[in-house]
Amino acid sequence: MPADPGQVPVIAVASGKGGVGKTTVAVNLALALAASGLRAGLVDADLYGPDVPRMLGLRRRSDSRQLTVFGVKGSPAARLQAVERHGLQIASAAFLMGEAQGLGIDAGIAQLLVRRLIDDTEWDELDCLVVDLPPGTADIQQFVFALPGRPVHILAVVTPQVIAHQDVRRLLADLRRRATMRGRVGLTLGGVENMSGMICGRCGELTPMFPPAPAEDSIWGEIERLASIPFSPQAASDADSGRPVMLTRAVPEQVAAYELLAARLRERLEHREPAQGEPAQGRPAASKPAASEPTEGEAADSGPASAAGGG
Repeated sequence: MPADPGQVPVIAVASGKGGVGKTTVAVNLALALAASGLRAGLVDADLYGPDVPRMLGLRRRSDSRQLTVFGVKGSPAARLQAVERHGLQIASAAFLMGEAQGLGIDAGIAQLLVRRLIDDTEWDELDCLVVDLPPGTADIQQFVFALPGRPVHILAVVTPQVIAHQDVRRLLADLRRRATMRGRVGLTLGGVENMSGMICGRCGELTPMFPPAPAEDSIWGEIERLASIPFSPQAASDADSGRPVMLTRAVPEQVAAYELLAARLRERLEHREPAQGEPAQGRPAASKPAASEPTEGEAADSGPASAAGGG
């Protein structure tokens, strides 16, 4: 584990467009990393659709009357409490408001809130932090990509469709532009092909869901494909009920893909490039056991309320 919490490596799960299953990938990747022995955190930075808690069986139905975006240093509202669930430490805007409430804030406030979720949460000795980003290349993404003082690794999620590839190519081009202007912004670890095919619920045969992007439009000539994850109606139904596939293990093809992805990312993290201003030497992540899982009552009752930080 990095000695300084501000040096915990970030895996920023990004996409060029919505609807590619980015949050599903982020949740199951974090669970797979925890299952491999890492102490993993998960930040739900998609402020306008913070769905991570519900995918993990956590819901806040009551509306919030106010939202504390900034707390005076040293005050009770200055820190947020991470919620533990299935061995993960989680921070999400969904803990600060009701599930039927929207978050209408400008770019500056959005970046401040994401900074709080990442830096002002009481994390317990993390080895890595998975951050689920909104789709595209707007303010929240730019803020996370340029986090100072810590290594930021970018994992792109795409489906086989040409439009999904086109939008990720825009994302990659923007990262190259920012790196040219400001120095290294983040290291792109690679990509995940989600919904690579559909698993038949009866025979188990894998059939294509989308026509593949032509070679000249594909991102796979620019970044490495780390894993291909097939779509399963069973896994999708379980996820809607707060039971991700890395917990149910009901679809072996998906479990194997996420375990492969976690192993490849862990290898890259342990041989990572240094953050800006950090000596050029590797610092492997420690292999501590994952945090113990709370009881259902603790997760549902005390978790979201304590994360509200007075909000």
